[in-house]
Amino acid sequence: MPAINDIESVKDQYKDDSNLSIRAKLHAKYSTNKQGFVPWLFEKYEFSKGYRILELGCGNGLQWENRIEQLPEGCILILSDLSEGMVKIVWEKYSNHKNFLAQQIDIQNIPFPDNCFDVVIANHMLYHVPDMQKAFSEVKRVLKIGGKFYSSSNGNGGMRTFLHDAFKQVNPESNAFTKEFSFSLQNGKEMLSRYFGNVERYDFVDSFSITETKDLIDWMKSTITMASYSEDDIYGLYDYFEDIRKREGAINIPKETGLFISTKL
Repeated sequence: MPAINDIESVKDQYKDDSNLSIRAKLHAKYSTNKQGFVPWLFEKYEFSKGYRILELGCGNGLQWENRIEQLPEGCILILSDLSEGMVKIVWEKYSNHKNFLAQQIDIQNIPFPDNCFDVVIANHMLYHVPDMQKAFSEVKRVLKIGGKFYSSSNGNGGMRTFLHDAFKQVNPESNAFTKEFSFSLQNGKEMLSRYFGNVERYDFVDSFSITETKDLIDWMKSTITMASYSEDDIYGLYDYFEDIRKREGAINIPKETGLFISTKL
């Protein structure tokens, strides 16, 4: 089964935004916290006039829709991704903004000078990175003194544990959703504290209440974790979840997600 931080598997997963869009739609449609994760993130971000902002692993850049124009005067936003396809998508979306640039970048080798960014963002992508030490060292290098690194991630409980237990009901030999995230809510603060002087964790309280079983199955099929599982497993999961939906009215799944804010001192 492909590893979540296997670089070729990640590139294949994110060669375009089809898988990402499936996942985003599930969150938008069935999340119980109606504020939404992205609006919550933007409440945590601090942007000031003239800031240079770099996002790494920006995906399709959906979170920046109707927000680039709201950045303070003089800000420059660089959206970057390892995937050339994603970079093309965000360029097509936002190239009309004069304060915007798009670039293909590997977080393990950021092609900018030392101390040049006020803010660096990496949302739900660090667990895909093969060499976390290189990634954190590079982020710290390009941040100015006093600059902030915003990095969101999932926890090792929540949906992952729920789906693992579901798989076990369908196939007792399954090891799906067993591997913990290499960067998670549980270990993120400790890892970041080796590079940044001040690290704070903020949790986003949320869950799913899913009323259409197919949407959950589509979400699962869009993930790297599901790449090598059989059609029999998928059919079995559909029946398992559909029984829950009929019995309880919805498939209720906990989430563990949040944000670390790290400051370079």
